[in-house]
Amino acid sequence: MSELLVVKNLCKDEILKNISFTVNSGEMVAVMGPSGSGKSTLLYQVSGMDRGDSGEVWIDGREICALSEDDRARLRLEQMGFVFQQMNMLKNLNLMDNIMLPACRLKKKKSSKKDIEHCAGILMRKMGIEKLAQRKITEVSGGQLQRACICRSMINQPKILFADEPTGALNQGAAQEVMEEFTCLNREGTTILIVTHDSKVAARCDRILYLVDGSIKGELSLVGAPEKEGREEKVKQWLDGLGW
Repeated sequence: MSELLVVKNLCKDEILKNISFTVNSGEMVAVMGPSGSGKSTLLYQVSGMDRGDSGEVWIDGREICALSEDDRARLRLEQMGFVFQQMNMLKNLNLMDNIMLPACRLKKKKSSKKDIEHCAGILMRKMGIEKLAQRKITEVSGGQLQRACICRSMINQPKILFADEPTGALNQGAAQEVMEEFTCLNREGTTILIVTHDSKVAARCDRILYLVDGSIKGELSLVGAPEKEGREEKVKQWLDGLGW
């Protein structure tokens, strides 16, 4: 597999300290760690939402720290998708329009609104929410809304999907449903970097990076590990050994 995301000696405001790691194309990688360890800060740096003090971040062969703010914004729109704990949907738009918004903003696309709507419809069917297209965001459940956020994140066919505690505001059942969708996307080839405090979420990933005080203190590969209970037990034992 080729390296899609490469991070070299990344530092930020004494929060991140010489962070280095790679994410290969097609991988799903989790970042775990105690509160205040720098997990979300790391995600903001490697996605270009913020700029580190030093170090390098390469995405698909481009060093994003060297880009202007406008160029980084365009790169995020074209090649990255985002799913957050706070779902950031616009209240004055229905689910379909929220999902379509990033594609409508991408000026270089020649697609008509009808084409974009068709693409959004395909994504909504895949996520099982096609019947909710005209609903307001206040008229659906948390799990349904987060699945709509996943649709929105995928509308421009990004090369990498960043997720920051995407199940943190959901009950156990909805969280499991949302992770099923992430797993399906990953099996279809989407590269995913996911920040989480939930060991069950992390157990679905190929690798886990463990962050403490701004530094990576451990890494666990789950490639080839037993499914479900076996993977979760392996993660639990590993975290116990790290003093989680």
